[in-house]
Amino acid sequence: MQTDMMPAPHFALLTHLLRPLRGAAAALVLVFAVLFLIALKAGFAGIPLALVLFSWFFKYCYILFDHTVRGVPEAPALDIHWLNPASEQRPLAQLAIAGLGCALVWFVDTHLGFGAASAVAALLLFMLPASVAILGLEGNPFKAVYPVAWIKLVAGLGAWYLVVIGIIGVVAATIVALWTWLPYFVLGVAATMFGLLVIFSVLGGALYERRDHLGIEAWHTPERTAERREAEVRRQDLKVLDAAHDQLRVGRHREAWKILADWLAARGHEPADYRWLCESVAAWPDRRYANRLLGEYVARLLVLRRHGEVIDLVTQRLREDPEFRPESAAATLTVARLAARGGARPTARRLLADFPTRFAGDAAVAAARTLAAELEA
Repeated sequence: MQTDMMPAPHFALLTHLLRPLRGAAAALVLVFAVLFLIALKAGFAGIPLALVLFSWFFKYCYILFDHTVRGVPEAPALDIHWLNPASEQRPLAQLAIAGLGCALVWFVDTHLGFGAASAVAALLLFMLPASVAILGLEGNPFKAVYPVAWIKLVAGLGAWYLVVIGIIGVVAATIVALWTWLPYFVLGVAATMFGLLVIFSVLGGALYERRDHLGIEAWHTPERTAERREAEVRRQDLKVLDAAHDQLRVGRHREAWKILADWLAARGHEPADYRWLCESVAAWPDRRYANRLLGEYVARLLVLRRHGEVIDLVTQRLREDPEFRPESAAATLTVARLAARGGARPTARRLLADFPTRFAGDAAVAAARTLAAELEA
Protein backbone atom coordinates (compact mmCIF):
# COMPACT_ATOMS: atom_id res chain seq x y z
CA MET A 1 0.00 0.00 0.00
CA GLN A 2 1.34 3.44 -0.90
CA THR A 3 2.07 5.61 2.14
CA ASP A 4 2.53 9.33 2.46
CA MET A 5 6.16 8.70 3.30
CA MET A 6 6.98 6.95 0.02
CA PRO A 7 6.82 8.67 -3.38
CA ALA A 8 4.67 7.18 -6.12
CA PRO A 9 6.65 4.72 -8.32
CA HIS A 10 6.41 6.86 -11.45
CA PHE A 11 7.59 9.94 -9.55
CA ALA A 12 10.48 8.01 -8.03
CA LEU A 13 11.55 6.75 -11.47
CA LEU A 14 11.42 10.28 -12.88
CA THR A 15 13.55 11.51 -9.98
CA HIS A 16 16.24 8.93 -10.68
CA LEU A 17 16.12 9.54 -14.43
CA LEU A 18 16.66 13.27 -14.00
CA ARG A 19 19.29 13.13 -11.25
CA PRO A 20 22.23 13.41 -13.72
CA LEU A 21 20.79 16.77 -14.82
CA ARG A 22 21.10 18.13 -11.28
CA GLY A 23 24.09 18.96 -9.18
CA ALA A 24 27.57 18.56 -10.64
CA ALA A 25 26.87 15.69 -13.05
CA ALA A 26 25.77 17.86 -15.98
CA ALA A 27 28.87 20.07 -15.71
CA LEU A 28 31.09 16.99 -15.49
CA VAL A 29 29.59 15.58 -18.70
CA LEU A 30 30.21 18.80 -20.61
CA VAL A 31 33.80 19.20 -19.36
CA PHE A 32 34.71 15.57 -19.97
CA ALA A 33 33.18 15.62 -23.46
CA VAL A 34 35.42 18.55 -24.40
CA LEU A 35 38.46 16.81 -22.87
CA PHE A 36 37.68 13.64 -24.85
CA LEU A 37 37.57 15.77 -28.00
CA ILE A 38 40.98 17.19 -27.12
CA ALA A 39 42.33 13.68 -26.59
CA LEU A 40 40.94 12.65 -29.99
CA LYS A 41 42.51 15.62 -31.72
CA ALA A 42 45.85 14.87 -30.05
CA GLY A 43 46.00 11.48 -31.73
CA PHE A 44 48.45 9.00 -30.23
CA ALA A 45 49.57 11.55 -27.64
CA GLY A 46 46.00 11.86 -26.41
CA ILE A 47 45.68 8.19 -25.41
CA PRO A 48 46.90 8.76 -21.81
CA LEU A 49 44.39 11.58 -21.37
CA ALA A 50 41.60 9.41 -22.77
CA LEU A 51 42.48 6.55 -20.40
CA VAL A 52 42.52 8.90 -17.43
CA LEU A 53 39.15 10.35 -18.44
CA PHE A 54 37.67 6.88 -18.81
CA SER A 55 38.94 5.98 -15.35
CA TRP A 56 37.66 9.16 -13.73
CA PHE A 57 34.29 8.98 -15.43
CA PHE A 58 33.52 5.41 -14.39
CA LYS A 59 34.69 6.16 -10.87
CA TYR A 60 32.21 9.00 -10.86
CA CYS A 61 29.51 6.61 -12.09
CA TYR A 62 30.03 4.45 -9.02
CA ILE A 63 30.13 7.48 -6.71
CA LEU A 64 26.81 8.60 -8.21
CA PHE A 65 25.53 5.07 -7.65
CA ASP A 66 26.63 5.20 -3.98
CA HIS A 67 24.90 8.52 -3.37
CA THR A 68 21.73 7.36 -5.09
CA VAL A 69 21.54 4.12 -3.11
CA ARG A 70 21.94 6.06 0.14
CA GLY A 71 19.19 8.48 -0.76
CA VAL A 72 21.20 11.62 -1.53
CA PRO A 73 18.93 13.67 -3.84
CA GLU A 74 21.61 15.57 -5.77
CA ALA A 75 24.40 14.24 -7.96
CA PRO A 76 27.73 14.66 -6.13
CA ALA A 77 30.55 16.94 -7.14
CA LEU A 78 33.72 15.24 -8.37
CA ASP A 79 36.08 15.22 -5.39
CA ILE A 80 39.82 15.33 -6.04
CA HIS A 81 40.31 12.42 -3.62
CA TRP A 82 38.22 10.16 -5.88
CA LEU A 83 40.71 10.71 -8.68
CA ASN A 84 43.45 8.85 -6.83
CA PRO A 85 44.13 5.68 -8.85
CA ALA A 86 44.23 3.62 -5.64
CA SER A 87 41.02 5.05 -4.17
CA GLU A 88 38.40 3.36 -6.33
CA GLN A 89 38.87 -0.04 -7.95
CA ARG A 90 35.28 -1.00 -8.75
CA PRO A 91 35.42 0.11 -12.40
CA LEU A 92 38.56 -1.96 -12.95
CA ALA A 93 36.97 -4.93 -11.22
CA GLN A 94 33.84 -4.57 -13.37
CA LEU A 95 36.02 -4.49 -16.50
CA ALA A 96 37.66 -7.74 -15.38
CA ILE A 97 34.23 -9.29 -14.76
CA ALA A 98 33.11 -8.24 -18.24
CA GLY A 99 36.26 -9.83 -19.64
CA LEU A 100 35.43 -13.09 -17.84
CA GLY A 101 31.94 -12.98 -19.32
CA CYS A 102 33.33 -12.54 -22.81
CA ALA A 103 35.75 -15.40 -22.25
CA LEU A 104 32.90 -17.63 -21.09
CA VAL A 105 30.85 -16.80 -24.19
CA TRP A 106 33.85 -17.53 -26.43
CA PHE A 107 34.42 -20.84 -24.62
CA VAL A 108 30.77 -21.89 -25.04
CA ASP A 109 30.81 -20.83 -28.68
CA THR A 110 33.94 -22.89 -29.30
CA HIS A 111 32.66 -26.06 -27.64
CA LEU A 112 28.86 -25.89 -27.87
CA GLY A 113 28.15 -23.69 -30.84
CA PHE A 114 26.69 -20.30 -31.63
CA GLY A 115 23.20 -20.99 -30.27
CA ALA A 116 24.43 -21.93 -26.80
CA ALA A 117 26.84 -19.00 -26.81
CA SER A 118 24.02 -16.62 -27.74
CA ALA A 119 21.90 -17.94 -24.86
CA VAL A 120 24.78 -17.52 -22.40
CA ALA A 121 25.50 -14.02 -23.72
CA ALA A 122 21.84 -13.02 -23.33
CA LEU A 123 21.75 -14.38 -19.77
CA LEU A 124 24.96 -12.57 -18.84
CA LEU A 125 23.68 -9.32 -20.30
CA PHE A 126 20.43 -9.71 -18.37
CA MET A 127 22.35 -10.28 -15.14
CA LEU A 128 24.96 -7.58 -15.80
CA PRO A 129 23.03 -4.88 -13.86
CA ALA A 130 22.81 -7.27 -10.90
CA SER A 131 26.57 -7.80 -11.03
CA VAL A 132 27.17 -4.04 -11.22
CA ALA A 133 24.80 -3.46 -8.29
CA ILE A 134 26.46 -6.11 -6.12
CA LEU A 135 29.90 -4.76 -6.89
CA GLY A 136 28.67 -1.24 -6.18
CA LEU A 137 27.14 -2.23 -2.86
CA GLU A 138 29.71 -4.71 -1.60
CA GLY A 139 32.90 -3.78 -3.45
CA ASN A 140 33.57 -7.52 -3.63
CA PRO A 141 34.34 -8.75 -7.19
CA PHE A 142 34.03 -12.40 -6.16
CA LYS A 143 30.48 -11.88 -4.95
CA ALA A 144 29.75 -9.87 -8.10
CA VAL A 145 30.38 -13.00 -10.22
CA TYR A 146 28.37 -15.32 -7.96
CA PRO A 147 25.14 -16.36 -9.77
CA VAL A 148 23.27 -17.03 -6.50
CA ALA A 149 23.96 -13.44 -5.43
CA TRP A 150 22.60 -12.23 -8.78
CA ILE A 151 19.38 -14.20 -8.35
CA LYS A 152 18.86 -12.92 -4.80
CA LEU A 153 19.32 -9.34 -5.92
CA VAL A 154 16.96 -9.73 -8.88
CA ALA A 155 14.34 -11.28 -6.59
CA GLY A 156 14.80 -8.48 -4.07
CA LEU A 157 14.35 -5.78 -6.73
CA GLY A 158 11.29 -7.46 -8.19
CA ALA A 159 9.61 -5.36 -10.90
CA TRP A 160 12.21 -2.64 -10.44
CA TYR A 161 14.80 -4.91 -12.07
CA LEU A 162 12.68 -5.07 -15.21
CA VAL A 163 12.41 -1.28 -15.10
CA VAL A 164 16.21 -1.05 -14.98
CA ILE A 165 16.54 -3.46 -17.92
CA GLY A 166 14.00 -1.43 -19.88
CA ILE A 167 15.80 1.84 -19.15
CA ILE A 168 19.11 0.31 -20.24
CA GLY A 169 17.53 -0.80 -23.52
CA VAL A 170 16.03 2.63 -24.17
CA VAL A 171 19.28 4.41 -23.30
CA ALA A 172 21.35 2.10 -25.50
CA ALA A 173 19.01 2.55 -28.48
CA THR A 174 18.97 6.32 -27.97
CA ILE A 175 22.76 6.53 -27.83
CA VAL A 176 23.12 4.51 -31.03
CA ALA A 177 20.59 6.75 -32.78
CA LEU A 178 22.26 9.93 -31.54
CA TRP A 179 25.67 8.81 -32.77
CA THR A 180 24.05 8.40 -36.19
CA TRP A 181 22.27 11.75 -36.19
CA LEU A 182 24.51 14.11 -34.22
CA PRO A 183 26.98 15.99 -36.43
CA TYR A 184 29.64 16.56 -33.75
CA PHE A 185 31.79 14.04 -31.88
CA VAL A 186 31.59 16.00 -28.65
CA LEU A 187 27.80 15.77 -28.61
CA GLY A 188 27.88 12.02 -29.10
CA VAL A 189 30.35 11.62 -26.26
CA ALA A 190 28.24 13.84 -24.01
CA ALA A 191 25.10 11.84 -24.85
CA THR A 192 26.91 8.56 -24.13
CA MET A 193 28.20 9.75 -20.76
CA PHE A 194 24.82 11.15 -19.81
CA GLY A 195 23.17 7.85 -20.75
CA LEU A 196 25.61 5.89 -18.59
CA LEU A 197 24.97 8.23 -15.66
CA VAL A 198 21.23 7.70 -16.11
CA ILE A 199 21.73 3.92 -15.99
CA PHE A 200 23.80 4.10 -12.79
CA SER A 201 21.31 6.53 -11.26
CA VAL A 202 18.30 4.34 -12.08
CA LEU A 203 20.09 1.20 -10.88
CA GLY A 204 21.02 2.89 -7.62
CA GLY A 205 17.53 4.33 -7.39
CA ALA A 206 15.96 0.89 -7.78
CA LEU A 207 18.06 -0.38 -4.87
CA TYR A 208 17.05 2.66 -2.84
CA GLU A 209 13.35 2.14 -3.52
CA ARG A 210 13.66 -1.51 -2.46
CA ARG A 211 16.03 -0.84 0.44
CA ASP A 212 13.67 -2.37 3.02
CA HIS A 213 13.51 -5.67 1.09
CA LEU A 214 17.26 -5.74 0.47
CA GLY A 215 18.36 -4.63 3.94
CA ILE A 216 20.13 -1.51 2.66
CA GLU A 217 20.59 1.34 5.14
CA ALA A 218 20.18 4.70 3.45
CA TRP A 219 21.54 8.02 4.64
CA HIS A 220 18.56 10.03 3.45
CA THR A 221 15.03 8.61 3.52
CA PRO A 222 11.60 10.22 3.96
CA GLU A 223 11.39 8.46 7.31
CA ARG A 224 14.72 9.81 8.50
CA THR A 225 13.91 13.27 7.19
CA ALA A 226 10.68 13.22 9.16
CA GLU A 227 12.54 12.00 12.25
CA ARG A 228 15.10 14.78 11.95
CA ARG A 229 12.36 17.34 11.45
CA GLU A 230 10.47 16.01 14.45
CA ALA A 231 13.65 16.03 16.55
CA GLU A 232 14.32 19.65 15.59
CA VAL A 233 10.75 20.61 16.47
CA ARG A 234 11.09 18.85 19.82
CA ARG A 235 14.33 20.72 20.53
CA GLN A 236 12.51 23.98 19.97
CA ASP A 237 9.68 22.78 22.21
CA LEU A 238 12.15 21.99 24.98
CA LYS A 239 13.53 25.52 24.71
CA VAL A 240 10.01 26.84 25.32
CA LEU A 241 9.62 24.51 28.29
CA ASP A 242 12.98 25.64 29.72
CA ALA A 243 11.99 29.29 29.31
CA ALA A 244 8.76 28.71 31.24
CA HIS A 245 10.61 26.80 33.96
CA ASP A 246 13.10 29.65 34.31
CA GLN A 247 10.20 32.03 34.95
CA LEU A 248 8.77 29.62 37.53
CA ARG A 249 12.08 29.47 39.40
CA VAL A 250 12.09 33.24 39.95
CA GLY A 251 8.43 33.30 40.95
CA ARG A 252 7.08 34.88 37.77
CA HIS A 253 4.17 32.49 37.41
CA ARG A 254 2.08 34.68 35.14
CA GLU A 255 4.91 34.93 32.64
CA ALA A 256 5.62 31.20 32.91
CA TRP A 257 2.02 30.30 32.24
CA LYS A 258 1.80 32.73 29.32
CA ILE A 259 4.76 31.01 27.65
CA LEU A 260 3.03 27.65 27.94
CA ALA A 261 -0.36 29.00 26.86
CA ASP A 262 1.10 30.78 23.83
CA TRP A 263 2.89 27.58 22.79
CA LEU A 264 -0.33 25.58 23.00
CA ALA A 265 -2.25 28.23 21.08
CA ALA A 266 0.41 28.40 18.35
CA ARG A 267 0.09 24.63 17.86
CA GLY A 268 -3.69 24.67 17.73
CA HIS A 269 -4.36 23.18 21.18
CA GLU A 270 -3.67 19.67 19.91
CA PRO A 271 -4.33 16.88 22.46
CA ALA A 272 -0.91 15.36 21.78
CA ASP A 273 0.73 18.66 22.75
CA TYR A 274 -1.28 18.83 25.96
CA ARG A 275 -0.25 15.28 26.77
CA TRP A 276 3.45 15.99 26.16
CA LEU A 277 3.29 19.20 28.19
CA CYS A 278 1.48 17.51 31.08
CA GLU A 279 4.11 14.77 31.17
CA SER A 280 6.90 17.34 31.01
CA VAL A 281 5.67 19.55 33.89
CA ALA A 282 4.71 16.62 36.11
CA ALA A 283 8.14 16.78 37.76
CA TRP A 284 7.99 20.51 38.41
CA PRO A 285 7.91 21.41 42.11
CA ASP A 286 4.76 23.51 41.77
CA ARG A 287 1.94 21.03 41.10
CA ARG A 288 -0.44 23.82 40.09
CA TYR A 289 1.04 23.79 36.60
CA ALA A 290 0.33 20.08 36.12
CA ASN A 291 -3.18 20.43 37.51
CA ARG A 292 -4.04 23.47 35.42
CA LEU A 293 -2.65 21.95 32.25
CA LEU A 294 -4.49 18.70 32.86
CA GLY A 295 -7.67 20.64 33.51
CA GLU A 296 -7.36 22.33 30.12
CA TYR A 297 -6.42 19.01 28.54
CA VAL A 298 -9.58 17.42 29.95
CA ALA A 299 -11.69 20.30 28.68
CA ARG A 300 -10.19 19.87 25.20
CA LEU A 301 -10.87 16.14 25.21
CA LEU A 302 -14.47 16.75 26.31
CA VAL A 303 -14.97 19.01 23.30
CA LEU A 304 -13.58 16.25 21.10
CA ARG A 305 -15.81 13.67 22.86
CA ARG A 306 -12.86 11.46 23.75
CA HIS A 307 -14.53 10.37 26.95
CA GLY A 308 -12.53 7.23 27.64
CA GLU A 309 -9.30 9.21 27.70
CA VAL A 310 -10.88 11.75 30.03
CA ILE A 311 -11.80 9.10 32.60
CA ASP A 312 -8.36 7.50 32.46
CA LEU A 313 -6.53 10.82 32.81
CA VAL A 314 -8.63 12.08 35.72
CA THR A 315 -8.46 8.74 37.54
CA GLN A 316 -4.68 8.66 37.22
CA ARG A 317 -4.27 12.27 38.31
CA LEU A 318 -6.48 11.81 41.38
CA ARG A 319 -4.20 8.98 42.49
CA GLU A 320 -1.22 11.33 42.22
CA ASP A 321 -2.95 14.41 43.63
CA PRO A 322 -6.34 13.98 45.37
CA GLU A 323 -6.80 17.77 45.24
CA PHE A 324 -6.99 17.84 41.44
CA ARG A 325 -10.27 18.91 39.86
CA PRO A 326 -11.21 19.84 36.27
CA GLU A 327 -11.09 23.55 35.55
CA SER A 328 -14.79 24.33 36.10
CA ALA A 329 -17.87 23.10 37.91
CA ALA A 330 -19.51 22.11 34.62
CA ALA A 331 -16.43 20.14 33.51
CA THR A 332 -16.14 18.45 36.92
CA LEU A 333 -19.80 17.39 36.87
CA THR A 334 -19.49 16.15 33.29
CA VAL A 335 -16.44 14.05 34.11
CA ALA A 336 -18.19 12.67 37.23
CA ARG A 337 -21.17 11.62 35.14
CA LEU A 338 -18.89 9.98 32.54
CA ALA A 339 -16.98 8.16 35.27
CA ALA A 340 -20.20 6.97 36.91
CA ARG A 341 -21.47 5.58 33.62
CA GLY A 342 -18.07 4.26 32.57
CA GLY A 343 -17.45 1.99 35.55
CA ALA A 344 -15.16 4.40 37.42
CA ARG A 345 -17.54 5.12 40.33
CA PRO A 346 -14.72 5.79 42.88
CA THR A 347 -13.45 8.55 40.58
CA ALA A 348 -16.94 10.02 40.34
CA ARG A 349 -17.38 9.93 44.15
CA ARG A 350 -14.04 11.66 44.71
CA LEU A 351 -14.91 14.43 42.26
CA LEU A 352 -18.30 14.99 43.93
CA ALA A 353 -17.17 14.67 47.55
CA ASP A 354 -16.31 18.38 47.97
CA PHE A 355 -18.23 19.72 45.01
CA PRO A 356 -20.65 21.91 47.08
CA THR A 357 -17.82 23.60 48.96
CA ARG A 358 -15.38 23.86 46.05
CA PHE A 359 -17.99 25.31 43.70
CA ALA A 360 -20.27 26.97 46.25
CA GLY A 361 -23.10 28.94 44.68
CA ASP A 362 -22.74 27.31 41.26
CA ALA A 363 -25.95 26.21 39.56
CA ALA A 364 -24.50 22.72 39.11
CA VAL A 365 -24.31 22.03 42.86
CA ALA A 366 -27.85 20.58 43.03
CA ALA A 367 -27.18 18.19 40.14
CA ALA A 368 -23.90 17.17 41.75
CA ARG A 369 -25.65 16.35 45.04
CA THR A 370 -28.26 14.28 43.20
CA LEU A 371 -25.56 12.31 41.36
CA ALA A 372 -23.60 11.78 44.59
CA ALA A 373 -26.73 10.42 46.28
CA GLU A 374 -27.32 8.03 43.40
CA LEU A 375 -23.75 6.75 43.68
CA GLU A 376 -24.18 6.09 47.39
CA ALA A 377 -27.54 4.35 46.97
